[in-house]
Amino acid sequence: MVEVLPFKGLGFKPGNLKEIITEPYDKIPNDLQRTYYERSENNFIRLNLPTGTDPHNSAKKTLEEWRNNGTLKEDQLPFFYEYIEEFYLYGVKRKRSGLFAIVRLEDYGEKNIFRHERTFLNPKDDRLKMLRATQTDLEPILFLYDDVDMELLKIIDSADKENESDFVDENGTRHILKRFESPEITTFFKQKKLIIADGHHRYESALAYGKEMGFIGGTRYVMAVLVNRYDPGLVVIASHRVVQSGTLPAEKLLEGLKENFVIEEIDKREVLDPLKSDIIFYYKDHYFSLTPSENLLASLTNVEKLNASLLNTLIVPQIAKLSEGNPITYTRSASEAIRKVDDGEARYAFLLKPIDPGTVWEVAIEGEVMPEKSTDFFPKLASGLKMFRLN
Repeated sequence: MVEVLPFKGLGFKPGNLKEIITEPYDKIPNDLQRTYYERSENNFIRLNLPTGTDPHNSAKKTLEEWRNNGTLKEDQLPFFYEYIEEFYLYGVKRKRSGLFAIVRLEDYGEKNIFRHERTFLNPKDDRLKMLRATQTDLEPILFLYDDVDMELLKIIDSADKENESDFVDENGTRHILKRFESPEITTFFKQKKLIIADGHHRYESALAYGKEMGFIGGTRYVMAVLVNRYDPGLVVIASHRVVQSGTLPAEKLLEGLKENFVIEEIDKREVLDPLKSDIIFYYKDHYFSLTPSENLLASLTNVEKLNASLLNTLIVPQIAKLSEGNPITYTRSASEAIRKVDDGEARYAFLLKPIDPGTVWEVAIEGEVMPEKSTDFFPKLASGLKMFRLN
């Protein structure tokens, strides 16, 4: 049974949150990390991604200091928090509605909480060390739930809410947070299933820490934002692949792909955001759609048919034959991928059509997992709005 509860949120005192919140820790490159440090002495980067030889202990000391000097304040009562993100994508204004809460940790084997992507040891080890040091859940995990009739939204809309924060971040996303109480919400989720959309490493780290601590107190739970899989603002964007120089020449690659793909050159006007073709190969002002052959599709599972899976199993091995290390980088922007090829920074690029959120749900419920970089839920949840003290 899924258990979703209110919690005593720990957050920054009212002020300029635009200068304080960050992207999730695993989405912050070095240059952005430096920018956050320079932006404010109270920027959340000092907690979720601190620098130094002992970053986890540094986060612990900063957290204690900010709690003691009043920079951070904890709510006196447990609350649920309505979390709305308003943003533009492909020129269209969208709104994603979420619920900030805590979720009872469970093993995947209990068939109530499901994953859709594989995880890796190093990120999990890092977040486990952070939990041990701070005894605080610093960043929420994004969960999906199933509610075709929008029943939860009706419950939230009918609640008496108190404004917490309302600001626009540097990327143009508006974040609205309101707290409220509602015993109906816990009841609503008892018969539901949850899918981890974003935060697989943090979930598994929290589960490991909970087991390590004997699930005492708050270590039984993980902080989360829950979004209805039918929410019109729930969007997945693609991670396009950019292939560096020194790899297999484009002509040889295309020749080798003819065995499994129908290759057709397409007009540049057909290359749009979001893309209409599952896989587009770009090289020197030429765009080619790569469509898996019927014979190939007949032999594959649903997960193996995904464009990221086809790339990983049938295309990347050919590219990697002549390269040292990983020759592939990723970008959210198709235009950036094209520019890098045009400017000579890369040899060629693969542009991918975004996966539908419904596909993510179906794959996870079936117990399957997608390859890494298959999904990118947009926008990311803001880090620093709320924290959850586990002790």
